[in-house]
Parts: sequence; structure tokens; C-alpha cells
Amino acid sequence: MNSTREWVVETWHAGAPALHHRPVPVDGRRRISILEFNEPALVLGSRGRDPQMCETTTRRQSGGGIVWLDPRESTWIDVTLPRNDPLWSDDLSRSFHWLGETIAAAFVDLGLNAGTHKANLVGTGSWCFDGIGPGEVILSDRKLVGIAQRRTRHSARFQCVWYRHFQGPQGLTEVNSKGIGWADAGLNCSMTEVRNLVVSKLLAA
Repeated sequence: MNSTREWVVETWHAGAPALHHRPVPVDGRRRISILEFNEPALVLGSRGRDPQMCETTTRRQSGGGIVWLDPRESTWIDVTLPRNDPLWSDDLSRSFHWLGETIAAAFVDLGLNAGTHKANLVGTGSWCFDGIGPGEVILSDRKLVGIAQRRTRHSARFQCVWYRHFQGPQGLTEVNSKGIGWADAGLNCSMTEVRNLVVSKLLAA
């Protein structure tokens, strides 16, 4: 663990269930958690139905739809803000905007015309990338980065996932028209390069 400016940056290596059940920090500091996992997993939202499609299934404590995590294609980071932070917003919809705009700026630097969704939730379905919510990162009306939020009395944890090649789990027959991976859009670089640029943009926030 190391501190950069006002941020704490940390890397965790574990299975997806263990990573999702980490306690939310209460130390009053901004935090970027880089989360690395070895096996694919299906992650349900706090109230989502379990489609029973994967041996490793866990439930997160933030809202939103089901997310498929694959270590070969997915990048997952958590961003935690204390309640007294200048970036904090009591408005749940607006609270995503600064984060989405910061992540989008990293993709712009890499050459993609990324932006953020400014309106209310569009799309329906049980999967996270079936819809696009306020502040999420978009590319040509497709969802590039999904963001979910969990709030406690002391802080907010934003859970962010994006893909190299967008995919769902094996056996999923439903066609998803809203998700896109950055390599699907023609970006040619490593997953580590993309993640590191996103983290550097967050450190400057």
C-alpha cells in the first residue's frame, strides 16, 4: 500500500467473492483499490436474481445488474470517498459524474471518443451492461465502463468494471446491444496500460 497525494492506492489479489466482501474503509481517506482475481465469476447486484450460470457466483452490496468478471478481459477497480470529501455529492445520480468524467478522460487520451451519460438510466434487463446509468462511460452510445455504488454512514465505494473485449458468460443467449470493450473499438494496448492511465487520472482528481 502506498499513499499518493491525498489518495491511498492498494492492490488486492483474491477470488471475486472475497474481494466483494472486503469491508468499506472508515479511515477518512480517498482510496483506489486495484482488484486482481484468477478465475471467472458471476457477480449479482444487491437484489438481483441468480441465473445459476457459473460455478463461482457472489453478490455485491451495491446496486445494479449482473456483471461477468473474466481475468483475461475484465478490469475491476474500486474507488472509495469519505463523506466529507470535496468530490462527494449527496445527489446519488450526480455523485457518479466526476468519476465517469475522469475515467472517460483516460480513454480520450488513448484515442477513443469517450464521454459520460448525462441523463437518467436507459435500457432494461438483469445485466449491468443492458442499461446505461448517470455518469457511466459511453462510446458511441455503447457502455464502455459500468459503475455501481455502495454508501455507508462514512463513505461511498464506487465499483468500476470495463472490458478489453466485451463479453458475457458462456451459455448466455441474450444479445446485449449496449456493452463494448475498448479493443472492440479499435484500441490496441495492454490491459495494464489502460488501467494505469485510469489510475493516474484519478490521482489527479
